[in-house]
Amino acid sequence: MSFRLRKFTKKDIAPLFEWFRSEREVLQWGGAALSWPLQRREFVDLIKLHRGAAPAREVWAVELDEDLMGHFQISYNRRLNTAGLGRIAIAPRFRGRSLAAEMMDLILDQAFSRARVHRVDLMVYSHNDAAFRAYQRAGFVLEGTRRETTPIGNELWDTHMMSLLRGEFDKRTERE
Repeated sequence: MSFRLRKFTKKDIAPLFEWFRSEREVLQWGGAALSWPLQRREFVDLIKLHRGAAPAREVWAVELDEDLMGHFQISYNRRLNTAGLGRIAIAPRFRGRSLAAEMMDLILDQAFSRARVHRVDLMVYSHNDAAFRAYQRAGFVLEGTRRETTPIGNELWDTHMMSLLRGEFDKRTERE
């Protein structure tokens, strides 16, 4: 198996949209800032942010043997020396194949590739057990839970905040 990281492009939008069939799935993956149904224009605008030597947001595609198998985004806060991960997803046909750990390695290598980044954080809904476990295995630490943050239908979802510090990442990579 050969993993490859590359910039997300316009040709990736339609295949990515096929991964999500409901408002609930989009909300769980992309958060409340995304429209339902998904809008191509929103992703074209995101792609435009991933320009220049030091973009504030990066939009990535992960390929496995030349097939689009994953997606993620990184936003950088240069003032705080942090990177925020978001919209991490594995294509449905690749799920259940134990690929999350390798994909998380790619994501973290990219996030910590900027020397100034001291902290990488993310938010995950508390009911998303598979993602929560994958983030824990990657070394993320649960910092707390924001209660009843996101309404959908008759539900209110809680949001976990997790982080990984550079020192923890360095120790993790030394063991590998």
